[in-house]
Amino acid sequence: MRNLCKKQRFHYAEHDEPSLDEYVFCAECRDYVFEYCSIHGPLLIVPDDKVPSKSPYPPIVPRAALTIPHVFLHLAPSIIPGAGLGVFTTLSLPSGVRFGPYQGKKSKEVTSSYCWQLYDRNGKRSHVVDADDANSSNWMRYVTCSRHWCEQNLVAFQYRGELYYRTIKIVPRFTELMVFYGGEFANMLHINIRTYNSPAGYAQKFGTH
Repeated sequence: MRNLCKKQRFHYAEHDEPSLDEYVFCAECRDYVFEYCSIHGPLLIVPDDKVPSKSPYPPIVPRAALTIPHVFLHLAPSIIPGAGLGVFTTLSLPSGVRFGPYQGKKSKEVTSSYCWQLYDRNGKRSHVVDADDANSSNWMRYVTCSRHWCEQNLVAFQYRGELYYRTIKIVPRFTELMVFYGGEFANMLHINIRTYNSPAGYAQKFGTH
């Protein structure tokens, strides 16, 4: 009589498919890959600077400004009139550099122009991250919205419930970082969506590049 107790058991339970939240886009392959691209490698991750318990700066300097990775980036007046501070490269950056995550207060509603909408694993709206308060957010709040595609050098993407920025091309030294906020927020900033993807010469003609 066969001893069934010694027979190896197999479990055929189906594992959950990874959600889109766990995929990243490989610019070289032009496709989404799980966690990282096995051919071209992972993104180059640049973390925020740690905020010291006792800041050497006066209280007027907000927490967000202290988190900027100062070896790679610095704050300076934006090239966009009336935009306030912007984020500029201290060193040249390659394509595929990841910054983040974007920090702020979680909310269900958009209450400022510093909000990013996040989604759950089913693709439904989960919450927004609002970085309006410079003392409860990080330096990414200072990245301005590009007025034309030729100004854009960052793309925002969601990964594992967090919002990150990634460089999409080589960014020369002393260049302002810019990301496109999307149509809804671009309208709030009076950016003309109809001309955003127009030829580069159009942007130069109207002084947006």
